[in-house]
Amino acid sequence: MARKKKTKPAEEFTPHDLNSLEAQTRRIVGRTYAVEEAEERTRSSKLIRKILITILTILLILLILWLVSIFITLYGDLVISTDRSLRENGIQLCAEESFKDPAIQLSAPKVQDATNITYDWLPKNLDKKDGAHNGENYLAYTFYLRNGGKNTLDYTGTMELTGTANGMDEAIRVMIYKNGEELIYAKGTKANREKAEKGTIAWLDDTTIMQTQTKDFAPGSVDKYTVVIWIEGNDLECTNDVLGGYIRSRILFSVADPEESQAPAFS
Repeated sequence: MARKKKTKPAEEFTPHDLNSLEAQTRRIVGRTYAVEEAEERTRSSKLIRKILITILTILLILLILWLVSIFITLYGDLVISTDRSLRENGIQLCAEESFKDPAIQLSAPKVQDATNITYDWLPKNLDKKDGAHNGENYLAYTFYLRNGGKNTLDYTGTMELTGTANGMDEAIRVMIYKNGEELIYAKGTKANREKAEKGTIAWLDDTTIMQTQTKDFAPGSVDKYTVVIWIEGNDLECTNDVLGGYIRSRILFSVADPEESQAPAFS
């Protein structure tokens, strides 16, 4: 006769067991939340990193563009500017007689692949056009200086060589029109720097091309300037090596110091 299998008595579910189950559930849920929170932080960190990289990239591009613009402005073939003393007295520059867009600094565009020419090849009345009006193998730039302030003052304008290569400064000519009056400057001969090339005025020194002065520049007064630069083919220093070089120059206007004024070429 078969024996009847004994059944295992049911275990009682005690409060301790309930607490243990609740604790285990909390641990599982906590680990789940922790994993999800870590994943969310990772996603947020990646997003923030991408945003920062994008912002830094944009700032870098803007910085590069700004540096390029500064380089072009400060190291162009010709830069015209006023110093702080003149700016504080309301002296303004503009490439147009209307002074629609006054500035404290102007920059003339470069002449590409220039070769030698001579004075007789230049167009007449080069001071009749405003702003940049470069031609074949010459730089031409017209600008205006206005006293927009309230004080009458004396000012000087000094043109200096700021960079050169292959001795191009030995063969160039710089023609300045001031209020219609024309003067041509060239570096003195190698044998005697104080001796001017034919039909020119010698530079003041190896880097100072010329200096002009205006006295009693009253409020509302305007001086007009045109700068023309070319490589003079009739200069003995005009060689093939020179044609591969370059020059850079600037004109700086400042309040006149009577004791330091060197060359009142223009009045």
